[in-house]
Amino acid sequence: MVSLDCNACKFKLQCLYSKITSQITRVRWNELKRTRIYKKNEAIFNEGETPNSFFCVCKGRVKVTKTSDNGESIILGIRNPGMMFGYACLCKATNYTVSAKAMGESLISVFHKDVWVDLLKSDFEFCLELMRLFCAEIRNLQTRLATMAYKSAEEKIASVLLNHISFTTQSTPTPTVYNLKRNEIAELCGLRVETVVRTLQKLERKKIIKRESHAIKILQIKQLIELRGENGN
Repeated sequence: MVSLDCNACKFKLQCLYSKITSQITRVRWNELKRTRIYKKNEAIFNEGETPNSFFCVCKGRVKVTKTSDNGESIILGIRNPGMMFGYACLCKATNYTVSAKAMGESLISVFHKDVWVDLLKSDFEFCLELMRLFCAEIRNLQTRLATMAYKSAEEKIASVLLNHISFTTQSTPTPTVYNLKRNEIAELCGLRVETVVRTLQKLERKKIIKRESHAIKILQIKQLIELRGENGN
């Protein structure tokens, strides 16, 4: 286990922790969590397992996937620092319907279900924030479904790139997406890998992006935002 102070975390503004108004709840959140390092591709939980915890990404990234009827793994989303996961099935008291795996070495805070229930019972404002989080998840899913159904390949890929810019590069002249593979972009967009390759090449010819071995640098962020669409969907 790793000792981690949420008050000193540079990602705390992206985390539910920053929305907690009760100082008592903040102290308990900070003290009762258990933080551990997951290695690249290490499973955090698997589809079908019984949930006993919920999780928050403190550093690194987590891939949430589901197995299709033909046995293929499909990416449903990527959790970045400050984002929570694993709480829906815990709240519903059902087995996990998805799997979660570290995309690289990742620092994850783990909250046992008893801690979770205790926090919900003791802090009504915390419950409201959680409800807002659920609503945001539903809206994001609706937006993604609409994007996959109606938008062009360029618009879909622009949206994925913008949504996965590294936090540390957001305010720099060249915002960067790290370690997002072509097949992962394809799964997130609902496209074939060949289509993703052609579209990235097209964006690179237009000098909107620049591809490197483990990164995609965004050279013209305004153009990419315009390509995604004015409403940001």
